[in-house]
Amino acid sequence: MCLLFFALDAHSDYPLVLAANRDEFYDRPTQGLHLWKDAPDLLAGRDLHKGGTWFGVTKTGRWAAVTNFREPGQKVEAKSRGILVSNFLVSDSSPLSYIDELIPDARKYNGFNLVVGDLQHAFYFSNRHTEAKTLGSGVFGLSNHFLDTPWPKVEKGKKKLLNLLHRENVNTDSLFSLLTDRTRASDEALPNTGVGIEMERLLSPGFINGEVYGTRSSTTLLINKNNRLKLEERSYYGAPDQSPDAYSSITFELETSTKPSTASL
Repeated sequence: MCLLFFALDAHSDYPLVLAANRDEFYDRPTQGLHLWKDAPDLLAGRDLHKGGTWFGVTKTGRWAAVTNFREPGQKVEAKSRGILVSNFLVSDSSPLSYIDELIPDARKYNGFNLVVGDLQHAFYFSNRHTEAKTLGSGVFGLSNHFLDTPWPKVEKGKKKLLNLLHRENVNTDSLFSLLTDRTRASDEALPNTGVGIEMERLLSPGFINGEVYGTRSSTTLLINKNNRLKLEERSYYGAPDQSPDAYSSITFELETSTKPSTASL
């Protein structure tokens, strides 16, 4: 996951609204959105190289996402960042407890940003910081630097999400529209993360379309006050044109004792 927008308690009907792109090399083996056989409560895609995932949810409303922290000098022998998401989703730890348990080993991973949450709480942690951040209500954007770092694609996406939340009806089609922007930022607006100007240009759009690396999937998530979850994924198997190669949509009632309200998906 390399681009994530989400809103917490920022819409009257939807406590959680999320839209995200996963960027990766096209030849990295991947399984699309599905219920895992070895973790039947977990709904996510899967990295078949290391076994983890970039984003997932559970039948009880736990959710998590990870992005890489862009910097030179990545360690080949480092632990897979994808297991940070799957380990949380299959655990019984609260979001904050999970991060507290992770901190002593956080430097064994290359740089990462991790967002973990359930139906009550959400937290952000980066191993380039020293402690977790409690996330209250609001609109957030995350790419390959710290949460809400004002990169052009982060600022553009947050603004679009905020505008969508002001509409009466938020839907997955409108959320996917956040994720398809292929406009590159001007050189003057590009960050300097140590990877060189050509790579900064390639990575600057919300939707990346390189020759060997780019956006592999787009995901949207809505959880309403009825505790009804709707999750959709559009997958791209190679250098994509405008159309996805595969599409998945799953809607279900969360397994929770919380009394439902009146909103519907």
